[in-house]
Amino acid sequence: MAPHTDERIDLFRREYLPILVAGFKPALVMAFGSRARGEALAHSDLDLLIVSASFQGVKWLDRPVRVIEALGLDFGVDVLCYTPEEFAQKREELGIVRTATEEGMILLGELAPSDAGAELRG
Repeated sequence: MAPHTDERIDLFRREYLPILVAGFKPALVMAFGSRARGEALAHSDLDLLIVSASFQGVKWLDRPVRVIEALGLDFGVDVLCYTPEEFAQKREELGIVRTATEEGMILLGELAPSDAGAELRG
């Protein structure tokens, strides 16, 4: 995981993460992409991966809209929202979720070891 910090990530953690926790009770929240790697430009967006059981039964494309509206973010953000079951499957596949877990920054929760049947820990 990335050891440094970023001003936008700090702002999100301080101002918006408590709102996210209250509204969606996520098991895991990660920042990833250029901000987590320390390569962000001034106007780079914040990439977030959110894992929450509250996304169960909500259409995949509706999830980030609900999160962004609930938080009232005033800066660019890309949000990936998964249920714990979806996340466990996606993190084993080649793609953005695996990349996020390998190079991202955990803001809330923790990752269980990545192996078949890996689940999130509380």
